[in-house]
Order: sequence, then C-alpha cells, then structure tokens
Amino acid sequence: MAIARWDRGPELLISTKTMVSAFGKNLGNRFEEAYGDAGNLRSRYPLAAVGYFFVQRSTILQSEPGAFERTKDMMRKLRELDGTNGYTTTGLALVSWDDDDLAGGVTVELDAVPEDIGPAQFFARMIERVVEVTPVVHHVEVRSRLEGREVPVEITDVAEAVVADEEVDAETLGS
Repeated sequence: MAIARWDRGPELLISTKTMVSAFGKNLGNRFEEAYGDAGNLRSRYPLAAVGYFFVQRSTILQSEPGAFERTKDMMRKLRELDGTNGYTTTGLALVSWDDDDLAGGVTVELDAVPEDIGPAQFFARMIERVVEVTPVVHHVEVRSRLEGREVPVEITDVAEAVVADEEVDAETLGS
C-alpha cells in the first residue's frame, strides 16, 4: 500500500504480510524478508513513512505460544535503529475465524497484542512521520487535527484544499 503524489513521490508505504499456520517454521523467513524489504524501501525513499504490518491467525496463542513471543520480539526489532534501515514503525493484529463457518467472517482480536506494536500506534506513528518530514503547508488539515488547533497557513494545494473542504475556484483548478 502506498500514498504518493507524482510531484512529491511516496509519502507513506506499508508492507503487509500474513501468517495463518506453521508459525514457528516460517517466522524466521518472514523476519528476513521484512528486514530486506525495509532496507530496500528506506534506501530508495528516505523521507517516506515506511511501515510493516503483520497479520497472524490467533491460533498461534494456543498452538505455538513461543512463536508468538518471537513474533512480538521480531516486530520490535524491525523498527529503525538510530534513523537507519528498519521501518518507521511496525504493527501486529491477530485474526480468527471458524473453519467450519467461513461465512461467519473474520474477527480481529487485539487483547493479546501489546500496545506498542498494536494497530493504533502503528497508524498514529505513520501519520506523525509524514507530518514530520513534509513542509507545514502540506497536510494542513491533518496537522491541525494532530495539534488540536488551526494551523494558520494557507492551503495552496488543490487536492488538499478539496480534502479540507476548502472552496476551490475554477481558476485554481485550471492551474
């Protein structure tokens, strides 16, 4: 997943992986792939927020609790170290479903996921990173919401003006 603009390039990149079985057997491979992916993305797009979001089936908690401990450790170790390599942040979600009733849907279970690697902090940190590295005139509405105040700069970007529900005249749209 990516959020990018042709004039600015990628601002937010999210690499995702899932694992629904054979947790202990395959976890090392996932870690190696993720680490290599982080290095590639970080070196090519140094200003982008680069995240890694991992989804595992919640059966790991009963079937391979040791692999779940390794997963949590892996998620923390994949984060950037002193601003080099690694991801801006990482996130983990556990999902469950009934194999006998697939129409019953999928449930996201977050109780066993520590807050520091949970989805809420993941998305918050990704947004914070984008705001940290872009000029104050970009993402004005997001900045205003994050800071709990109106950021007193003029929105000059047509796409952002539309998102912020600003009035955009025909002359601006034509430029």
